[in-house]
Amino acid sequence: MTTPTPEIATLPPLPALRGDRPVSSRTGEPPRPWPIVTGLVLSMVAAAVIVGVYSHHWWLAAHPDTYLSSAQVISWLDPDPGKWLSLTIETGLACFALVAAGACGVSGFQAWNGWSWSRFAGPVAALLSAVAAMLFSWWAWPAIVLMALVSISSWLPSSRSYFDHWQRLRAARPQPYRRPERIFYGRLPRYR
Repeated sequence: MTTPTPEIATLPPLPALRGDRPVSSRTGEPPRPWPIVTGLVLSMVAAAVIVGVYSHHWWLAAHPDTYLSSAQVISWLDPDPGKWLSLTIETGLACFALVAAGACGVSGFQAWNGWSWSRFAGPVAALLSAVAAMLFSWWAWPAIVLMALVSISSWLPSSRSYFDHWQRLRAARPQPYRRPERIFYGRLPRYR
């Protein structure tokens, strides 16, 4: 009679040997590389620049003597203050400033969250920032430069691997709920 040879007990491979990126034990998210963190900060600053430019326009537009010089589009169209055309332009400018600043913020924040489509949102936000610079004033040019840097940082190799890691994390199925075989109601027998 032969005795079975015992197998050597081995541990599973280390995540570093498998090529996995580590996941934070506190949040369950991958660590963010420096281009993603920098991109988030720059996109928020770009959104603040657009909000600041719009706020400056709003302040100048509130006074009738500076209304015609409050924004470039106002000086081009030369509407009468308080008439339907000026109110329509102001509504459009407010909506556009909201969209442009929101696009800047969304592109950086969604890159922080690991969505790869945010790489394409960066150039769109840079384009909207350029339109804001043409409509309001040239003080919005820093937003264009900042969003261009955000767009470049989201295409760096470390950012690309970060997005790929998030995609693998989201593709993994969570452990399904397993219904217990027996549910006991009332006092437990050990406490009777």
